[in-house]
Order: sequence, then C-alpha cells, then structure tokens
Amino acid sequence: MMKKRVHYDFMHHAIRDGVYMHKKRYDEELKARGCSVYPVNYAGDNLRRFMSEVHEAFEKVGFNYDIVHCHMPNSAFCVLREAELVGIEHRVLHSHLNSSSDKFLHRLRNAPLNAIGKHYATDCIACSDDAGRFLFGSRPFTVINNGIPLEQFAYDSESRKLLRSELGIKETDPVVGCVGRLVKQKNYPFAVHVFAKFHEAFPDAKMLILGDGDDREELEGIISSEHLSNVVILAGVREDINKLYSVMDVFFMPSLYEGLPVFCRRSASGRFAMHVLR
Repeated sequence: MMKKRVHYDFMHHAIRDGVYMHKKRYDEELKARGCSVYPVNYAGDNLRRFMSEVHEAFEKVGFNYDIVHCHMPNSAFCVLREAELVGIEHRVLHSHLNSSSDKFLHRLRNAPLNAIGKHYATDCIACSDDAGRFLFGSRPFTVINNGIPLEQFAYDSESRKLLRSELGIKETDPVVGCVGRLVKQKNYPFAVHVFAKFHEAFPDAKMLILGDGDDREELEGIISSEHLSNVVILAGVREDINKLYSVMDVFFMPSLYEGLPVFCRRSASGRFAMHVLR
C-alpha cells in the first residue's frame, strides 16, 4: 500500500573518489524497485567536496521532493539547509543515538554542526526518549519505535540446526551472539573479555559475531590474546541474520552508546526476552 502511495529516493556518502567504500550495499536493489540513488563522496574525507556535491544534487532534483528525511544530525546543517533553499516544506531530522561520537574531537566537532542542523528541521523524530532528549533537548520531538517484522525473527529450530552445522557448532554448545559493525562504538573488545570469563565456566561455549568493520584486525588480535581463536567465530556480513539469531542462546549488545540499546535472551520456549539497557 505505502509503496504505491510514497516514492522514496536515497542519498548516501559511501564512496571515496567515486569508488564504493563497502562491498555490501543496497543501491542496485533500490534502483530495481524504481528508486533513484544519489551517492556523494564521504564527508569525512573532504567536507567542502561533500557540501558541493549535496548542493549540486539538490539544485538538479530537489524540486521533485515533498519531504527530506535526514538520519545524520552532523550533516543536517548541509542537507536540510539545501532542502530549505529549494523549497522543500517538510525537513525531518532523525536522532538514532544518545551520543554524537565515541571520540572527543568528533564530539567537539559535531556539537556546533548538530546545533546548526536543527535550525533547518521542521520535524524532529527519534528512536527513543534518550535519543530525542540528547539531540533536541527541550524542543518537542516524536518517538517512532523501530519497526521489526517479528515473523522473520521467530525462533526456528530447523535454521538453528542447519546453521550451527554450517558454522561448526554442536547442538549442545552454549552460544553468545553479537551483531553490529566492528568499530569502537560497538565495544567488542569488552565483549570478548567478558566471554573469556564465561568460557572459563562453560568450556563448550562459542561466541558468534556477525558484521565487519575497520577494527576487525584489532579484534582478531584480542581474540588471539585471550586464546579464543577456536571458539569465537567472526562470520562477517551476512544476509540471513534473522535466521542466525536462532543459533544463539544469548544475544549480547555491549555498545558504548546507542539510541535504543537492548539485551536479548532466548528463553527455553525459544522466545527472546528484551531488556533496555541504561
């Protein structure tokens, strides 16, 4: 229904000098569905170039749009400003986190950028109260809960059996799982150190980490130093994560900060217990 009523196009800054930064992307799938995709060069490499490319894109096609939805507060000063300049009436700023960075200098840089970006927003939304208060302060905002197609994530004993076999995990092995980018924010070194203690008590336990990122080599070194190379599985980027949750007995999210962090534990009935972390 919504696909027929609303048309979506996308802009992202996941290229460097015209070359895609990541192997896994949705560009072709989105184009096949009739969406336009506008890649611009990564802002962190050259902010001036990023701003110029965003300006050119809005000048060329901005008049086509009724709404612009910005998911990056530190680029809203550019994206939402350009949207306003071409007359787009609804300019949405979306807060997903309760911190702007795990690096002090980045937080220092982002503070004025976020403040300027909010000036151009007509609608403020967040994934949680914490994320909303962090970015918008006393300004009114709307919490939009993350949508999850529960049927796709339901516990599946057949997937558990097949995927455990694929990963070399025995049916009786306790499995602790993590999902996310291998970057500082996700705090995987801490997760591995915690798992090392758990493994001392449960020698058959395995750790399954899904995702990839710039800190993979560092994480591999920590895993090796804890003598866990044979029991921590770095499975990389997967497209069947919804099924891989059935492999896990415990889902562990050790992030330093998130907009809506959760800790999930699958009970004996195969259901997940969700606990919001503060």
